[in-house]
This record gives sequence, structure tokens and C-alpha cells, in this order.
Amino acid sequence: MPSPGVGITDFGASFIKYLPGVTMTLNMTSPARQIPLGKVKWEGDRLLKKVHVQLNTAITSVSDGGSIPVAGKQTYVDSEAYRKFCVAAAQVTDGILRNAATTENAAITVTKSELETLLKSVRMYENFMFTRDGTAVVATLGATTSGATITVSDGRGFWDNQTYELRDATTPTTIYDSFTVSKTARALTNGEATLTLASTLASSGQSTGSYISWKAGDDAAYGKVWTGLGKLIDDASGTFQSVSTTTYPRYTSPVLDNGGTKRPLTPTLFRQMLAMIKQESGQDANRDITVLTSVWDGINVEELYEGDVRITPETKTVGLVMPTFQTALGKVSIMTDPHAPYGTMFFIDRNEISRAVQADLDWRRSDGGGIFERSNNFLGYYANAVEISELFIDQRNRCGKIKDLKVTAKTAY
Repeated sequence: MPSPGVGITDFGASFIKYLPGVTMTLNMTSPARQIPLGKVKWEGDRLLKKVHVQLNTAITSVSDGGSIPVAGKQTYVDSEAYRKFCVAAAQVTDGILRNAATTENAAITVTKSELETLLKSVRMYENFMFTRDGTAVVATLGATTSGATITVSDGRGFWDNQTYELRDATTPTTIYDSFTVSKTARALTNGEATLTLASTLASSGQSTGSYISWKAGDDAAYGKVWTGLGKLIDDASGTFQSVSTTTYPRYTSPVLDNGGTKRPLTPTLFRQMLAMIKQESGQDANRDITVLTSVWDGINVEELYEGDVRITPETKTVGLVMPTFQTALGKVSIMTDPHAPYGTMFFIDRNEISRAVQADLDWRRSDGGGIFERSNNFLGYYANAVEISELFIDQRNRCGKIKDLKVTAKTAY
């Protein structure tokens, strides 16, 4: 049969007609910016507030002619929070900047692709960290600890072509190794996500349960992320924003855990948490609580009340329609977040949580006001963005959380 000559597949001069738009398969939503209602504006090096930790104890009942107690005083301590920096960078060549200036001959403009989408990616990153503890730990190492593939406790914080650090869970300053993710499998194996790595990971002392934190080397984010709900709403002893919670345990949040053993969600746990918040904070019973949890924990909530009519998807307190039910201890609205930790439910008084912003997320601009800066070392331009902020909580016992809940996710993404 004679050769057909030059065909479509091997002719390189054909004009390509791109359909407008790009299919966005990645979840870049950010409920983190909808939750906080607190108003904190600040300048300077840090945030400082006074925390009331002890009452004046010079109060008693006496008989006629009895003595008066020695005068006492209220006790206050300083709570401090320091600003956190989040940065991002983009770089384009002269050629692509002109080739893809419009969508006439390209699927998406380079400006929309590299600038707008990068800012959305930053919001996706910050939303993941919003419900974590500020350490930048995204997951723990699973049963497979080395090789071409490894397993992790949660696959949602792993981005293709991103680099991560392996740290000791007991002494996180000990770094075992780093790795770059090639892809993440959707299917879970025994509840763990499987990562395919760009290169084989050696055994360097890491073990099941080792911490995995965002980026590595000079770009490592460990300990530099804003303080998320996992730390803000907690009852741990130690020091929280310069206040000793060991000395002043009242300056913590109500937490219902089960010692690390998973158990199913029950209506009793809900009511117990609401009762703890009500008793400790003394707030009116009609105050609203937003319960933030993962989508899979959200299923468990709905199944608690699927036979009742009192749960109705009517409230729009954060711009979304959410299931709401009324209790004697207040109205509760359930909000699900695709990035929230599994098996945890945050009970949030939104007025107590603030995004304390010094500089909102934006591009760093040149003296002329432009975003792109020309490089004199290569034919291209670069741009970078920054946000300076911190998450802040006022009265910690007006928020709480339930931990150690049984949950079954069906996708690693």
C-alpha cells in the first residue's frame, strides 16, 4: 500500500484552534475567608491583648461583726500573636506573554492562568491550613514508609510536583528526608492515600506516624503558617500565644476527645459540647454556633437526624445554604469543608475568630505600579504576591471541638 504522504499527525504547521476556557479539575475554594467575623486591625510587630485569668477572691459570707477579707485583685496576663507571611511567585517568558495575550489562539490568557489562578491556589493552601495547627504538617506517614510509592494518613494536602519534608513526630526539628509528589491515587487503601513519588524515597529513619510538612529546605513552611483552628480551639497544656495554659487552664477551649480511639458521632456528644460552651462562657442560649467539619463527617451529622423534620437546609449565615437545627442551648448550623480534618468537628462562635490582616493578599508592585518585573538574566518576567496576617481568637471557651470521631472517606482527593 503506498504511503499516504504527510498526514495530520505528522504535519507540524497546522493552526491549532483552542476552545475557549480550561476545565478546572482542582478544588480551589476557600471557606476560611467566610468564617471569621472578628474585627482586628493592627500595625507593628505583634498583636497584644490582656486576658482575664483569675477573679478577685476577697469575697465571703460572715456573721454579724465578722471580719472582712484582705483585699484581693483581678489577674490579667498578656496574650501575644505574631504576624505570618504567605508568599507566592510566578514567572513567564517574553514569548508566552505575547503568544497567549488573548484567548484568540490560546485556551486561556497567560495572565489569567498564572496570576489569577495562583491567587486562587494561595487561598486553597490557606484554607487547608485554616483548620490545622500552624505547624504546616499536612499528614502523617502511613504503613508504607519508603520506596517509589508511600502511603499517608490524608491525601488532600498533597499537590502534584510539590515537595514535602519528613519530620520526627516526637522531635519535629529532626528532618529525615524530603520527597516530591508525582501523583496521588484516588482510591484509599485501608484508609490511607497512596502517593507516587518523583524518585524513590530511601529509608532514612522515618516510620509510620512521622510528620509530613509543606515544602522543604529554604522554602520549608514548618512553624511559619498562620495559627489555625486546630490550635486556636484546643485544651492542650503548655503555652498558647504567650499565655501558660498549664497555669491558667481556663484559657482553653472545651474539647471532647476519646483518647485517640475512634467512636461514632451521637446526639449526646453534640449536646454535651453545646452544654460545655454554654456553662463555661455563660452566653445566651439563642446565640448561633457554626459547626465546621469535613464532608464525610457532615454525612454522619445528617444521618443522625434523617428521620426528623427539625433539620432544615435554610440558613445562609456564611453565604451558603446549611442544615440547621435548634436546641435548648442555641441554634447550630453545619458547614462542611472539603479540606477540614477527618473525625473532628469545630464548634465556632464566628465573632471570636479574626483574620488579623496587615497586608491583604495582593501582588507586590513595582514603582510604576505594574505587577511583572523584567528579568535582565533571561527573556522573561516574574511576579510575586504576599499576604501578612494571622488568625486570632478572643474568648477561647466560646468555641469548642469534638475529636476522635469515626469517619469513612471514599476519595483521597
